Amino acid sequence: MYGVYLYQFPSDEKARGKKAAAVSFDGDGLPWVLMTKGYGRSGHDSVVQFDKDGHRKADFDLPNDVLALLRRGMAMDLRNNHIFVTWSDGMKGGVQAFKPDGKLLWSVGPRYFSPLFVAVDKEGNVFVSVRKTHSIYLYDEAGKYVLRFGGVGTSEGQLLHPKGICIDNTGYVLVVDSKNQRVAMYTGRGRYVRYIAIIGDLSGVDVGPGGQMVVGGYKAITVSPRY
Repeated sequence: MYGVYLYQFPSDEKARGKKAAAVSFDGDGLPWVLMTKGYGRSGHDSVVQFDKDGHRKADFDLPNDVLALLRRGMAMDLRNNHIFVTWSDGMKGGVQAFKPDGKLLWSVGPRYFSPLFVAVDKEGNVFVSVRKTHSIYLYDEAGKYVLRFGGVGTSEGQLLHPKGICIDNTGYVLVVDSKNQRVAMYTGRGRYVRYIAIIGDLSGVDVGPGGQMVVGGYKAITVSPRY
């Protein structure tokens, strides 16, 4: 939490030429990494589980491969280790749910938006951040659409190119409102609460073990003891 370097992974041959696009931790505290441009099987994006020393334990390929220059997002449900992955072809996209063995549980899309970041709350509800529509989309644990909140603008409760999203320990939704240079806070049903102003080129957000707000940006990570 103080930014002291520990180690990096993966380092095996299968990782060469691949890109780690996202990382999430399962209920056992093990990291799962979304690897684009394949991981051992040419032409497929993959999700890879590592042990606490950074050694590969398991992996599976993802369907609906997208162009190498485009990005995906990933999040995990800590209750059952279900994995949620966004996909996009640049114009339309969706979100898919998988079991840890790679079995597809459900799929939403294609829809006429390009999703990227995704988060899951303690009840299994799935929140998808969509920059092109400046909105957050909520789905239940079975993949059924529930509601949409945010919307383009600079006023309180509105968003301008939202990016990273996470759920804190009390169930509040934190969204990187990138062009407004702030992190917006909502309830789990999309009611606006307040915002935290942070200057910079912001991207991802998460909450640390002591309740710290951690915001990733261009060339730097900002840790706020409280928010």
